[in-house]
Amino acid sequence: MQRFVYINDESCRDSYRDNRVSNTKYTLWNFLPKNLLEQFRRFMNQYFLLIACLQLWPTITPVSPATTWGPLAIIFIVSASKEAWDDYNRYLSDKKVNERRIWVVKDGIRRQFGSRHHKLFQSIKPKA
Repeated sequence: MQRFVYINDESCRDSYRDNRVSNTKYTLWNFLPKNLLEQFRRFMNQYFLLIACLQLWPTITPVSPATTWGPLAIIFIVSASKEAWDDYNRYLSDKKVNERRIWVVKDGIRRQFGSRHHKLFQSIKPKA
């Protein structure tokens, strides 16, 4: 099998994505559904949700439903806050990597760009 490498060929690069790094798990739009899905993958959270739902049935519950729903909500809020904070830190780390400056050689001229603007098959020299 032969492999061809094209350096500084504009027509080949356009079909590839840029060099942006992204390690975040969530976006603003999918945070709540994905986080709830992650929460309910744990058996204990499913169990406590079942118990909390049974607490809403007034004929079988001996206590107020708030005694079950309150702690469950607190656990979910604390866990979601931690996940949001971790994802935000991943975003900041990705941003720092994407803004790192590199040298790109184009038409024999060295230019400096952010690493996320680097396209595939360009001659580069990382800035020290």
